[in-house]
Amino acid sequence: MEEHLVPGQLVVSVSGRDRGKYYLVLDKTVNNMYLVADGEYRKVAGPKKKNIKHLSPLPQIDAEFSEKIKSGRKITDLDVRKALKGMLNVEG
Repeated sequence: MEEHLVPGQLVVSVSGRDRGKYYLVLDKTVNNMYLVADGEYRKVAGPKKKNIKHLSPLPQIDAEFSEKIKSGRKITDLDVRKALKGMLNVEG
């Protein structure tokens, strides 16, 4: 079963030095690699490339952020931080 992440989806890193860190999915690249950012350490201008095997998807998706990406509008680090903060506060 192949998993598929969508832009704006909340994920948590399960391996590497960034284990336990929350990110938002920005885009899919080749070979099950995804570009993720947190807006603070991993900026939108230099997102982290992670293999899907090293990410644990969470059910939360920021609809506004997702629509912004899909429509091709500019995404800022502030957008990412706001979306992450909103989802993590709801989560617990």
